[in-house]
Amino acid sequence: MDTTFKKYEEFGKKWIKGTVIEEIELNGKKFTFNEKQVEFLNSTKKYCLCSGGFGSGKTLGLLIKMILQSLCFPGNRLLLGRKHISDLERATLPELFELLPAKWYKHRVKDNIIRFANGSEIIMFGLDALQTGSQQDIKKAQQKLKSLNLGGYFIDQLEEIDEEVFKSLNSRLRRDVGIRQGNMTCNPANFWAYYFFKINAVKRDDVHLIESSMMDNKEHLPDDYIEDQLKNDDSYIKRFVYGQWSMDLLLKGTVFPQEFIDRMMLIERKPIAIEEECEIYEQPRSGVKYRMGVDPSEGVVDPSSISVVSEEGRKIAKYNGFIPIPAQIDKVHFLCQKYNKAFIVPEANAAGAALLEGIKDLPIFKRKVFEYREKRQMEKLGWKTSYQSKQALISHFKDLIRNRFPKIYDHNTNEELKTFVWSDSAKQKGAGAARGAHDDDVMSTLLAYWDLKPIDKRVLQLQQQIKHIRKSPFQYE
Repeated sequence: MDTTFKKYEEFGKKWIKGTVIEEIELNGKKFTFNEKQVEFLNSTKKYCLCSGGFGSGKTLGLLIKMILQSLCFPGNRLLLGRKHISDLERATLPELFELLPAKWYKHRVKDNIIRFANGSEIIMFGLDALQTGSQQDIKKAQQKLKSLNLGGYFIDQLEEIDEEVFKSLNSRLRRDVGIRQGNMTCNPANFWAYYFFKINAVKRDDVHLIESSMMDNKEHLPDDYIEDQLKNDDSYIKRFVYGQWSMDLLLKGTVFPQEFIDRMMLIERKPIAIEEECEIYEQPRSGVKYRMGVDPSEGVVDPSSISVVSEEGRKIAKYNGFIPIPAQIDKVHFLCQKYNKAFIVPEANAAGAALLEGIKDLPIFKRKVFEYREKRQMEKLGWKTSYQSKQALISHFKDLIRNRFPKIYDHNTNEELKTFVWSDSAKQKGAGAARGAHDDDVMSTLLAYWDLKPIDKRVLQLQQQIKHIRKSPFQYE
């Protein structure tokens, strides 16, 4: 036993220096890896993702790389995660245990830990605890994660995991071992990792994306399975057989027209200032009216978002971040006062009730509600999002688009518009962010533009001239 682990430890030193793994024998079985698996196994970049079609061998590569990092670096501590711990127990662990001789490890079922004889550990973690449930449960899971000092983490099916969870795991990578990195797999999907890996792969030297196809692994797949998969429609074949990760395939069913998003991307620019963490694209002008849309949150699972637009239709300021309600109230007060006491359209759902309590002295949108008990129509503060009201927001914004009225300079909002799709999810009320993406900036933007009507530029100039004359100290005869 000691000889076996010593052999792997010596190999680990060579691995760090560049020795390439192309095949390996585990538990009496020899594995010869395809080109994409070799690329994934030998990557030492900090963030390594294998995206691929069904049956491309990416999960096998993930598990073997995790085993090697456990064996080659004694005392290593690794996290193996999926959205639900039950998914690990049902689908991942049986495959892992087939690769490992039973005498190499002990599985502490109650603690969800696999401990090797050389002191290395694999900690199994259901990552849903970090992104769903009550705020108290999420904080408890975050505290548990913070206690971990990891040499690496391994996530199967990254498309099920929120970006904030990914960021939290990165903050735990501090164990002093030979190779310290996050390794992941996913199917081609429209979610945040497309932008982090696919776009950043050419910009960052610590990101490595490997794209694999079912055909890369066809030697290990039954012929009739491949034939069956090739009978699907072209979009399915491109994504799930050939593993093509392309927005041309993923962005079907988007709410807003692509030509509008393309136009907005052409006018994107950097903010001219950052004030109290808010991005400022234009300073306020005297006599101009402004409107604010606010999409509040508890600041744990989703960020809060504030958008400010001018009566000319330009989005000229914003805030987006994970902050508690009292801090969101401060941001709303700051931007409202800065932009000529801007009219505010805040969402009243969930966290919105607490936000409204802190801003009720400001100019706020009032919705009309018929009270059946009192048999009369009443006004209540804030925008209540329902299926019908969200459709009204979308329809109004589309009308503005047809008039070429909105001008959005903010890159993040335009990115969210790309992934804002029609949905039959009850939670999303007809439309919302694609899985793994956010729509907070989109929602605050739609709220800010609500009931805003296109203004003829000549009429606007005349109105501003009249205002200037009225304020003039001179008398005219």
